[in-house]
Amino acid sequence: MNLYLKSLREGRNPLSETFPPERLGLDNELFTQPVDVTGSVDWNGDHAEVRLHIVAPAGFLCDRCADDFTLSIETDARVQIMMQDMPDDDDEEQHEGLIYAGRQDKVIDLTEEITDAILLGVPLRRLCSEDCKGFCPQCYANLNQGSCEHLGKQDQATDEPKGETIAEKLAKKQQR
Repeated sequence: MNLYLKSLREGRNPLSETFPPERLGLDNELFTQPVDVTGSVDWNGDHAEVRLHIVAPAGFLCDRCADDFTLSIETDARVQIMMQDMPDDDDEEQHEGLIYAGRQDKVIDLTEEITDAILLGVPLRRLCSEDCKGFCPQCYANLNQGSCEHLGKQDQATDEPKGETIAEKLAKKQQR
């Protein structure tokens, strides 16, 4: 998203744009739908405060049952734009969330800030629902769709090697 500083009026300026995921550098296998960005820029001539609300639908596999599901990642981002050169100190962490545009820059690219906000909004644990029951470790039946013959039988011996991954279990299920 390019912000054209020369076109801004004093005060609040609305922003709204829709992006294809590949333009933001997002994985187009996960992010298959357009990303909506809305917000505002408060401009006073030498300083801008940018507030963005980002909605990015994404497709994931559930960590418990391995079913596909879509999750809309909604996040906010704030950026301060200063119309001055960056100070000479070397502490970049102190300047996080600040863009120093200098006196010459007329266009500010906010793509990196938008992408970072989306990626930080992706949950570490991806569940199709909070009450997902997962799948049976013996017959791989999805317990969200009903029970199986193994449900409640805790002393069942299994011939599966310990440490088998979910992906390996699902591959076996698909071979049956």
